[in-house]
Amino acid sequence: MNTRGVLVGLFLLGLLTSGVVATTNVVDIDGDATPIVAELEQGTDPFAADTDGDGLDDGEEVDEYGTDPLVADTDGDGLADGVEVTTHGTNPLVADTDRDGLTDGAEIDEYGTAPTDSDSDDDGLRDGAEVDEYGTDPLAADTDGDGLDDGEEVDEYGTDPLAVDTDDDGLTDEAEIDEYGTDPTVADTDDDGLEDGAEVERGTDPQRRDTDGDGLWDGMEVHASDRLPDADPLRYDVYVEVDEMSGQSLGWLEAGRVTNEFADAPIENPDGSTGVDLHFVRSDDTIPHASSTSFDDDLPSIKSTYFDNEGYGYHYLLIADSIDSDQGGYGTVVLGQARPGTMLVADDSRSDATGSTVMHELGHSLGLTNRDFGGVDSQTYSFAEYPSVMNYNAPLDHYGFSDGSNGPLDHDDWATIERDWYTPGTYLLE
Repeated sequence: MNTRGVLVGLFLLGLLTSGVVATTNVVDIDGDATPIVAELEQGTDPFAADTDGDGLDDGEEVDEYGTDPLVADTDGDGLADGVEVTTHGTNPLVADTDRDGLTDGAEIDEYGTAPTDSDSDDDGLRDGAEVDEYGTDPLAADTDGDGLDDGEEVDEYGTDPLAVDTDDDGLTDEAEIDEYGTDPTVADTDDDGLEDGAEVERGTDPQRRDTDGDGLWDGMEVHASDRLPDADPLRYDVYVEVDEMSGQSLGWLEAGRVTNEFADAPIENPDGSTGVDLHFVRSDDTIPHASSTSFDDDLPSIKSTYFDNEGYGYHYLLIADSIDSDQGGYGTVVLGQARPGTMLVADDSRSDATGSTVMHELGHSLGLTNRDFGGVDSQTYSFAEYPSVMNYNAPLDHYGFSDGSNGPLDHDDWATIERDWYTPGTYLLE
């Protein structure tokens, strides 16, 4: 027995022989509610109420908390048992009371988080995950200040909780989700060639490839200025390549009248304006003269040879000497023929005949047909009833489409064109 044990034994013997106590089982020298004999058995100091100096009496540790009275920090979490019980309310037997992945001591001394709350900032992520996995601030619900809680970014949207603009498109993650409805993880949500931020700045729709509905993607209209000069993603644009046979032409004045009719079209644009921008782009090629050209037999080979803007969203127009009258079955001189995207027009010496025919065939090229209205390509209705260049009763110097406002027999050509708008292939712009 060591010296301290001998002294304790002599002390107890003195108490018994003097009659102070009848048994040593009740003797508690240090007042820690643990008899001397029990203290000797468990190794605690019978003369010190708190053997390990952790702030809890030996009796409390053994009988109430189940902690080790010989170890100041029973669970090894960096906090003394007494501090856990009396100050922080943590469990002195569990190193990570709230099971958030951080020890109680680390939460108190290093991170400032609450050791009894697994998600101190209430952002949907455990404190330990924020520290060890995501690098976010466990005390700030929105670490990057983008308007989205860290948990939302990780679990719901897949955005970076450390970056205000995850996809680097010029819009904050929160603005993309709550204001614009765009994808905060994809810079170009609608894949039109313009990033979402650029679209918002320009006024185009970042969720729609073709904001103005003219068949040309917004990015094409902005970036392909060499092929689409003066294109505007907020206004309808129509591009027509004009090829002319040697000795034939579409006069500038007549072309200008066609352009003006489109500019005055009652079609509303996303920028609040009305009208359509028609662009005639004249080819530098001179096509060898032919006295008669067939739409079905001759035009395909001419187009494949001379069409410079194939695949760029252009309609094709060939001005020829005359058109094979067998094509179309009219039994009269044919001034023009068209299918969506392709037009053949005869150069007529009569004033405005060529220009008004181009206007007529352009209506067909954009998708307007007799199936839409029986007055198209017929003499069924008088010009007064259906005042349209699509009416065979229209005078040669009339260029306009009808807007449907001229009585019960009239037809709204412009509304039909807008509804069925046809744009040739743009595969070389994509």
